[in-house]
Amino acid sequence: MDDTRIKKIRIDRPLLIEQPTDLFYLTGLELSKGRLLIEPSQATLFVDGRYLEQARKKAPCRVDHWDRFQQVQVQEIAFDSAFVTYEGVLSLQKQMPRVHWIAKPKPIRDLRAIKEEKEIAALQKAAHLTWQGYKHAMGLLKEGITEAEVALEFEFYCRKHGASALSFSPTVAFGENSAYPHYRAGQTKLKKGDVVLMDVGAVVDHYAGDMTRIAYFGERDPQIVHFEKLVAEAKQKAIQAIRPGVRFGLLDQIVQDTFAAANVKQLYIHALGHGVGLEVHEFPRIRFDGEDRDVLIQAGMVITIEPGLYQPGVGGVRLEDTLVVTETGVVNFFDGR
Repeated sequence: MDDTRIKKIRIDRPLLIEQPTDLFYLTGLELSKGRLLIEPSQATLFVDGRYLEQARKKAPCRVDHWDRFQQVQVQEIAFDSAFVTYEGVLSLQKQMPRVHWIAKPKPIRDLRAIKEEKEIAALQKAAHLTWQGYKHAMGLLKEGITEAEVALEFEFYCRKHGASALSFSPTVAFGENSAYPHYRAGQTKLKKGDVVLMDVGAVVDHYAGDMTRIAYFGERDPQIVHFEKLVAEAKQKAIQAIRPGVRFGLLDQIVQDTFAAANVKQLYIHALGHGVGLEVHEFPRIRFDGEDRDVLIQAGMVITIEPGLYQPGVGGVRLEDTLVVTETGVVNFFDGR
């Protein structure tokens, strides 16, 4: 890995990176503990003895021992206040009392939000394996099988076919359980007439897949069918509005308005989507009234669009795709699936 990403970071003072995913993004090294100090003229990665030899061979920057960080001669350092705890700040101040520590939350958030071609390729691979794992799991549905068994089969398939991990613990929800957006697979057994909701993702080459679909096992509940039609319509409207320069909040507002017109807005209880990459939930969070509502869409961003409707005692529907923003619109990794 070269130092291209490090050089893209614009700084007005030395910047300290400690968040493990950010460290991997910038150095290509998986570290449970490390400090990357980025200065105008150089970058230095500080690691302990466990990683020292590996880092010297593979890091795209200067490498030094962890203990030597305290000897850095600078007057001020910016740190990621979204990652470093209050106790962590006190520890830094005690170790280096002459340094002025400046809080800067998520300093490389915007850089990570725009994916490179190789990142998009990895995300496409993750999406493909996620879909294949989903199809495999759906092919095993039978009366009496449990949600947990289906989730396990999805994981087995994905790991056997190249996944290093799952993006998150799978949501496999039968019947009324589908009314809970963050439900996790349990011991509920599948029975005729159930809707089956699956929210799943596989990690390939460090990048996360994320997809949600529903299926019917036997007779279809008219209420769920109605929900599915509305959710599919809202999802398509939001996707059609995606292009560079549009505010993210507008996408969710379109969905809010669609559901309001159908008198089901009260059943839509979460954000429309989120960024996805090395982590399954990344910046931005797509919600009409969220902190990222005025962020402008840019080409190269990879996001999910996942509207849903949930009726306790009946069930729920969520349909989720992962998409990459282009100069003119989007490419949907799950288009037609």
